[in-house]
Amino acid sequence: MLYYIEISKPYMDINTNKIRNVLLDAMCLIIIAEIISVLASNQFSWKVTIVTILAVAAFALLAVIAKKAPYSSLLSALVVFIILSIVSAAIKPTYLGGSIIVKIFILIYLVRAIHDARELSKALKTSSAL
Repeated sequence: MLYYIEISKPYMDINTNKIRNVLLDAMCLIIIAEIISVLASNQFSWKVTIVTILAVAAFALLAVIAKKAPYSSLLSALVVFIILSIVSAAIKPTYLGGSIIVKIFILIYLVRAIHDARELSKALKTSSAL
């Protein structure tokens, strides 16, 4: 049994880093989507930029938390992303057109990582119980 725990420990570190990297990648893609939106739009909006800064800060915080609670942080990131996308679209609908493809990609990227995060959370609970 101890041999199994030794083998699974590096695997859990790699997956923990994977979930954290998914969140950091999504954070970078949010910044890229904002840049695309600014370039595609005729007018600059400070309100949408502030919402984007809040999203980036939330994703950075959730990436730090992902070491201890990967599943919770990934689901929280998904909810934060959806809410802030709706808020930014409500503030400035013309911004949505320039970055819709990037936002869909981020959404798919986060949803695809849910399975890995769930498995990692189960493995972390099992290893902490032993």
